[in-house]
Amino acid sequence: MIIKDRPIKIIQWLMLGAEKYILSKFSKINFLNAPSIDHNVATLVLMNHFSFNDGPMMHFLCRKVLKKAFKVMVLEEQMKNFKALKYIGCFSVNKKSRSLVESLDYAASLLSDPKNMLGIFPQGGVFSLHLERIHFEQGLDRILKKKEKPIQVVFAVVLLDFLAGFKPKANVYLMNYSGVQHPKELEDAYNQFYQSCRQAQRKLYNPPLHVLE
Repeated sequence: MIIKDRPIKIIQWLMLGAEKYILSKFSKINFLNAPSIDHNVATLVLMNHFSFNDGPMMHFLCRKVLKKAFKVMVLEEQMKNFKALKYIGCFSVNKKSRSLVESLDYAASLLSDPKNMLGIFPQGGVFSLHLERIHFEQGLDRILKKKEKPIQVVFAVVLLDFLAGFKPKANVYLMNYSGVQHPKELEDAYNQFYQSCRQAQRKLYNPPLHVLE
């Protein structure tokens, strides 16, 4: 059985403090090329996953840019370790349990409400920030097949630089995806965007041209 979200306003308000504390570890957070958000349909956000900070970062993105109800699929183990997560909009998924299908169908049902943002880390776990490619685990195909209404898909890529500071600066690159909503096409398009973001990040701060070749 999945652990479903049970949003409670007072806990959501209290968790804002936790979000601000965690994200205070960054010197700056920039949202780049924020797309126009369609409030007539639900929004599906796909983001790379490389640290514990990604959850609070997605929550911040939801509040500041998307301005929708926060709904995020989280590993069951994390939900059990941080029980308050269900009160801010998180629900569980366990890839090794029979409840997996239930979690995917529940995720699809959330996409019927245009007030919702459904956040998914398609890698299905935490991986290095330095990967050349972002892989998509199975499951997204069922969510897309089971959804009953049109949705907006937004890609998010988070990249960090420390430079001369003690705290990293985070750039959150965003893109509205308007192509075919099928896992293979989504993964290919996401990785094209991911590579363009990495290239843009490398060009920051005026490095010598020969190191970019």
